[in-house]
Amino acid sequence: MQRLDIRSIFRLLLSRMRMLLIFAVIFAVLFGAVTYLFVPDTYASGVSVYVSSLASAADKQVASYSSLNSAEWLVLTYAEILQNRVTLQKVLPKLSRHLTEAELAEMVKVQGIEDAAIMRITVTADDPEFAREICDAMAQVSPEVLQSVVGVGSVKVIGKALKGMKTSPRAPLMAVLGALCGMVVAALIVILRYLNDSTIKTESSLKERLGVPVLGTIPSFYQTLKGEKTHA
Repeated sequence: MQRLDIRSIFRLLLSRMRMLLIFAVIFAVLFGAVTYLFVPDTYASGVSVYVSSLASAADKQVASYSSLNSAEWLVLTYAEILQNRVTLQKVLPKLSRHLTEAELAEMVKVQGIEDAAIMRITVTADDPEFAREICDAMAQVSPEVLQSVVGVGSVKVIGKALKGMKTSPRAPLMAVLGALCGMVVAALIVILRYLNDSTIKTESSLKERLGVPVLGTIPSFYQTLKGEKTHA
């Protein structure tokens, strides 16, 4: 079995660059085509919700650092509640399309923004307008549900949900990933074929393999005849 170092691997791959490029193109086209043809379109829309631990206007006048910390703690609690079946049941009747609780739960994601008393409601759907519709419905029911369940603090929706933006499929990105995978596969094939090649190609390989000095070499008759023919 042949042995390789980093320099030898680099030279070997460089000598097989054509093969690497062919594999890169094939895998890029394959990954891009599969993504474009078989991965469904998805769109994401979102809306932000501000959380305060102070419910009344009088309380807000004495807001402090401790109240902000309380609000950040409430964000985590509220995020869990908004993804609960109680909230989803209130959202479903407001939608133009029939969905089950399980289907809606897969489309909605609620998470708090780190070091801020803000929640982000994100909806992913197969239609940009429907994604916005779900966001609007979530924003409508959120204050009522949170007040009834938690009973403390207040929430305020920041802005309005916009038409969903396309998030997948990303065929160009997958094509680039496919090209990289193709080059890796080709490189592995080249290296494995080289390592399993037991033929002796150079004097140094012969010395290393047998451990004896080379007394002489026989020139290639094919190259000699070819040179004579060309000269003639």
